[in-house]
Order: sequence, then structure tokens, then C-alpha cells
Amino acid sequence: MTSTKTTPQPRDLHKIHVLHDGQPAELGIKEIFDPEKYSQLIAMTGAVTPDFINTYLPDFVKVEIGLGARQTATGYTATETITKDALATAMLNAANKEAAKLFHALTSQMQLNAVSGLLKLDISPTQAVHSRFYLLSNPTTEQTRVVLGSVNLTEDSFDPAHNRFEEALIFDNHPLYESLNNHFKVDMLPVMQPYFTNELLNAAEKQLKALKKDKDADASQVVILSNEETDRIAQVELTNLLVNDVQRQLDKELVDPELPLGLRNVTVNYATEKDEAERAIEQREMILKLEKEAVSPRAAHPKLRERAQINKRVVEAFEQAVTPEDLAVEKKYTTFLYDRPLERNIARNTTGLYTPNDTGTYPLPFGKLATVSEIREGLHQIDAVIQGYAKFVVDYTPEYGRRFFEAILYGFAAPFLWEIRTKDSLNPEDGNDVPNFLILGATAGSGKSTLLRIINQLTWNTANSMIDFGTIYDTDTPQRKAKTVQALELYMKTGSSYPVLIDEIEPYFFQQPQYSRHLVVDTMNQLVNSPKPIAPLIGTTNYNGGFSMARETARRTYYLQLDKVIDDQQKPEATKYIYNVRKILNNTLFKDFVVRMANLLEDDQTPWRTYNKETGLLDFLAMPRRIFKEYYQMVDQPLPDYFNDGIFDDFRESSRNRWAKLYLTQESDFVYRKENDSLLFDISKLNSFNGFTQDAVEEYRNSLPIEICVDGINGKTGKFVEIKAGAFYHWLGINNPHMALPAGVTVHETYDVAETPRVPSAIEHGQVSKPKKKGFWARLFG
Repeated sequence: MTSTKTTPQPRDLHKIHVLHDGQPAELGIKEIFDPEKYSQLIAMTGAVTPDFINTYLPDFVKVEIGLGARQTATGYTATETITKDALATAMLNAANKEAAKLFHALTSQMQLNAVSGLLKLDISPTQAVHSRFYLLSNPTTEQTRVVLGSVNLTEDSFDPAHNRFEEALIFDNHPLYESLNNHFKVDMLPVMQPYFTNELLNAAEKQLKALKKDKDADASQVVILSNEETDRIAQVELTNLLVNDVQRQLDKELVDPELPLGLRNVTVNYATEKDEAERAIEQREMILKLEKEAVSPRAAHPKLRERAQINKRVVEAFEQAVTPEDLAVEKKYTTFLYDRPLERNIARNTTGLYTPNDTGTYPLPFGKLATVSEIREGLHQIDAVIQGYAKFVVDYTPEYGRRFFEAILYGFAAPFLWEIRTKDSLNPEDGNDVPNFLILGATAGSGKSTLLRIINQLTWNTANSMIDFGTIYDTDTPQRKAKTVQALELYMKTGSSYPVLIDEIEPYFFQQPQYSRHLVVDTMNQLVNSPKPIAPLIGTTNYNGGFSMARETARRTYYLQLDKVIDDQQKPEATKYIYNVRKILNNTLFKDFVVRMANLLEDDQTPWRTYNKETGLLDFLAMPRRIFKEYYQMVDQPLPDYFNDGIFDDFRESSRNRWAKLYLTQESDFVYRKENDSLLFDISKLNSFNGFTQDAVEEYRNSLPIEICVDGINGKTGKFVEIKAGAFYHWLGINNPHMALPAGVTVHETYDVAETPRVPSAIEHGQVSKPKKKGFWARLFG
């Protein structure tokens, strides 16, 4: 008895919503992708399965498939679309050996087509491709077909049993074909790379040749590569993506030349993105649990529970998601001011700012023009505040008083800072120069907490919005530091643009990158890349002569130093004075200010890119200053001596003073290295035994500018700090003792800060071998 083996024909029962030349049609996959009528297929799709290729594409003479992104990435800049979407996806595909898995799942015929170039798959490592179109043609009959829609090259896309809506618009012999065909060849192919790489196809071809030589081998000649071989291929593919593919597109100017900078900074927001991903997993777990519990487990035929039972479980899920302790922390932030620019109406002096009514049931517009007498009274209130500091602060000067006015000015401008970053007159790199953080580094007894309350009164007409950093969570709360920073992030991201007022921020927040970088750096990067209303933070911290911030934190923070104290002998009188002043404060002037600020924001001619002539820094408060200058003109008063013409650079000045004092008192500890024209300093000497604080090493290290260190950041690390001698003396304003100068000439007149030749590392000298990581693929990708 003999039997013949037959290949079962696929059931072509998949139907979707199809419009064929504008008319509804009942067409299946084989009718849409008809290999008898068309011999060639070009596809741009989001997904392709081996089953689809094996079942529906074998009879095409030539197939070329471009693989795009499955989902549309949101909130990414142009560079992040490459680094975090397109390139990251391509590299993950390589690391997970997705191409090899797809190749293995193909029939021997389709594998052979891939090796011979009749089946090609491409990806774009530098573009997020969201296109979905399919071009069928027959060179002999010159017939063409265009298929547009949501479908991918997967059977699921065409299966109504999958509970999804899909559309396919079919155009036969339509001019669209030439347009899309040209788009594919001219625009897309130049940025595409083979999905089945040369390494994969060469390994497959090598195996096929070996099969041909083996007389005992199966005639089907199926390619199955070993795990060791696919691991090797994946490693080569990952390397080639960066070394060859990305570099080639940079060389051909197909991508922004700043892409390498984007690659270097790709992990800048990673902590925030990781938190969001973990939160999404937790939320999904809760939702799936609710789905399961919505059905009675004992019913013979599963059915949904009664409404009351389901509602009870929903309420319990929400209560479990937020502990009573966390809920109490959330409620500490009580001041909400929402900025909605699209609702702004300049003709009616509608600012676009809204605040909840007393019961929180609906929003009320915020902002109202003041009379001249009201403006005069508002300026008088500010003057009374600063005159109080002038009267009772030891060694007060007008220059020192400008910092109090500057803090108040920042508080007035705070709700609009996110909008300022969006202005076309600003370059993208200017975003970090509009800081979302104002830190008042103040000595105990300087009146910093009072200033925070005054800012609250002048803007919100209350002094109850201030939050004490140390009491956000109880001292015995597990992971208190991390949870405190999470609470600050929550306050800032409620959607309100009114500043978060935080008193007595503890030093660890600024000094330890896992806290300051997570909140300050990541938040600022989000604001620069995707501007939206994230509330600014105005905080105080104790300045004791040793306060410091990590460089990336300081870069994104406006720091004002209030290092003078109120005279102890006059404290009773000072307390009484400030108490009486605070009784007269209100926010009438602020309500007028927001109307005028809204007008400037709507005027395309407003010059937001104004620089401070002395510091060279972007004066992001230039327009608020202009409004206040107009106020003084309106009331016919001269500008007070505490009115500042530009922003301060107190952190850099504080850092310079710290190192200047260290050098002048311990000059012998700075050892000159002639061959590098550098100074070596043993930073470990800054210990408690020598009279320094416990955190002195990191405080001094953080305050040393990278640009004056030999080999950049490497010059700041380790036991010995290596500093460019000329640049260091120039920074301190001290004549360089290691440089011969003509008589009567100072270092400022002759020295040009130059780069010092880079010192090779121990690894580069061959003194230390690079450590090898083992089991990378097994640990990460299996």
C-alpha cells in the first residue's frame, strides 16, 4: 500500500473591512496579495510573522519587506526617536536574535530565497518607521496594486476572531503606486539596513554548501544554526549597528551630526523612565487582578459579579495602591494654579491661568489688572520686606539685598517658566538655562524661611503652602530619602504650575546623584525635550560654608546665597517688624503681573533670548524685570538699589571662594607637575582629622569646574585631583607662580586658558588589563 504526502492548503477565511477602488469588498489574504496576478511585492509593515511569509509569499518571484515600529513613540525629541526608539529597537532585536529566530522559522524554500536575495527584509536603525503600505506589481502585464491601511503581514491582522478593527484600502493601477514606490526607493531605502545581515546569510550559505557535499543529508536542506553561532552573529550585528550602520549614515549626512552627543546622553533620564515602567507594570498587575476578581470563581458557567461586589474590589484596589501614609504626604501640597495658554484671551485680559474654587468643584480664572495706586502699594510691600532685611541683617549691602528681590521675582515668574522654554527665539540648548529650581542657600538665622513665606503671600495671599522637607515622611519610614524625593516629584507633576515651596532641604539631596540627578536633571531634561506644566521648586537649604551640588545639578539650578544673619541683639525687634509687614502683604500685584506676563508670552516679538553682559548667562528673568521697571515708571519712582539688572552666578562664585581659601591657606599641598603644567592635590586630606567636615571631600570635588581639570572628569576622581595650573590660577584670580611674567603684567592680561594634553590611562599604557565580562548573552537574552 502506498500513500502520497500532500501539503494542506491554507484556509483563506480571514476577512477585514476592505475598500477596493472605493467600493466595499469581501477579499481574503490570498485575494489581496495575489501571486498569480502580481509577481513582485514591496511592503512597509510594522510586523511580519514566519507563518505569513511561509503561507502567502512563496509564489512571489521577488519580495522586499521593510520592518517599521510597532508603536508610535510619544514625548521623544528628534534625537531620542533615534536613540531610544529606532536604534534601541534594532539593537534589542539583534541582542535577542530576532532575525535568526525568524530565519529559522522559514521553510527551506523561503530560507533559500533569502540567501539568494529573492526575499529581503530591511530595518531602519535611525528612523522610527510608522508607515503601512504594500506595493504589488507585475512587470510583464504592467499591472499594479497599492494596499493602504492598518494591517501588518500577520494572520492576526486579517482574522475577525481577534476582536480588532483593521482596514485595507486597495487601489489597482493607480498613480499612488509610482508615488509610493519612489518614496520607498528614494526616502526609505537609503536609511535601511538588511534585517537578515551578511553574517546571518553567510552562515546559512555555509551550512547549505556543507549539506550539498554531504550525500546522506536530507534533500530539503533546512538551515538550523547552533546557539553558539547565533550568539556570535548577534555580537557582530550589535557592533556593526554602531560601527558601520550608524557611522555610515552620519558620513552620508542622513542623520543629525549631533547624534553621537545624543548617544552619549541616552541614559540621562533613565531613572525616571525606569520608575514609569515599573509603575506601569504595577498598574497592569492591579487591572488584571480586577478582571479576574470580576468573575465569580464558583459559578458553573462563569459570569460577572454584581455591581456592588465589583465596586467594592475596585475601591479596595485603589486603597491598596496608595497607603494612608503616602496619601497624607500627597495632601501636603495644597496650592494649585493651572496654566492653559490655549484659553488665553489678551483682549479680555484673560491670562490662561486657573485656580480651583474654594470647594474644588470648578476652575476660576486667575489674574486681574491693578490700578496705579494698587501697583504703588504692591511695590511698597516688597520694599518694606527688603528694608526689614536691610535694617536687621548684619553687614547688609544693596548688592546683598538684590538676592531677596531676585527670589521674589523668580516666584512671580515661576508659573510661566515652562512656557518661556517653548519660545522660538530660544535655541533648544537654552532650555536648561531656564531652571525649574531656585535654591536659597542660607545660613541659619538669615530669614530664609520667612522669605519663603513672604513669596507665598505675595503670590498666593497665604503663608500656608510651605512644606518642611524633613517632615514629608517620618524619620523611621523605610527608604525615607528616596520616598521624600518621590514626593517632591509628585508635587511638581500634579499639572499645576505654581511653585512647590520646600523649607530646609537636607544636604544629601544635592550631594548624592541618585537623588538630585533623579529629580533636578531628569525633570529639566523632560522640560527641555517635552515642555509642559511641571511646577518649579523653590527651596531653602542651610549654607554653612560647605554647601555643594553635583555639577549637572548646579547647571540646572538657580542658586542664591544668603550667608548673612539677622543681628541677635535685634531679633525681638526684627521679629515684630516682619510680623507687622506680613500683615499687610497680599497678591494684588502678582495678579496684575500675570496679566502683563501673558501679554508678553503672546507677543511673538518678545525678546526672550537676553544675556547678562557680566556673566554671559541667559537672563531668563529679563522680561519679568522689564515688567517691574514699567511698574516703577507708572508710579513715578526710581528703581530701588536692590533691583538687579541680571541673574546671579552665586554657586560658581561660592565654589571659587572655597578653593581660593583652600589654596591660600594650604599652598604647599598643591604640588606642581612641570611635564603636564598641572597641580596635584591630595583631596583625601580634607578630613575631620584636619578640621574639615565629613562631606568636605565631595563638597570640594563637586565645586571644582571640570574644564580646569586634566582629562576632564577623570581629573576630579580618585585620591589625587589633577588641575590645569594656568586655568586654576586664572579661575582664582591669582598670578601663576610657575609662569614667568614681564614686570607689571598680571596673569589676567597674558594667560589664555588652553587644553592640557591628555594623560593616557593605566589601561592604555598596558599596566592594567581590561576586565572581561562573561555570560552576557546568557544572562540578558538567553
